[in-house]
Amino acid sequence: MVAVDEMNRKIIRLLATDGKMTHNEVASRLRRSPSTVRDRIRRLEDDKVILGYVAVVNIEQTGMRADAIIFANPGKGVSIEDLKKLKEIPGVMEVLNVSGDRCIMIRIYAPDNRALENIIARKIVPLGLQDLEVQIVLESVMRFHGI
Repeated sequence: MVAVDEMNRKIIRLLATDGKMTHNEVASRLRRSPSTVRDRIRRLEDDKVILGYVAVVNIEQTGMRADAIIFANPGKGVSIEDLKKLKEIPGVMEVLNVSGDRCIMIRIYAPDNRALENIIARKIVPLGLQDLEVQIVLESVMRFHGI
């Protein structure tokens, strides 16, 4: 397993801000050789320190006008495996097991509030979630580091 030393932390920080940054660009910013940076990134990927790269999308531009966070509890007999079915529901972006009165947090997008309500009633509740608390996101102040 690769050590996450100060140089690797700098590489990770740069890539977390701009995943499209090339090895040469990272190397230039860090004043290191491109081959050294390429090798470090490859090791970070191989050791699953870097899990992947994603596009940061302006979700409103895609027609999704409702953004919500749902807190819930699993009903009796609902397992983590059952909760993994949430990833099959269109618009579900994130599912977390969290502390607090409601231990499941779901981030979801929908075209509008009516569609959001339908997704919750027809797809989320039937999975065995209960005690739902839905919070509508009014504004995303900072979604990802650097954006």
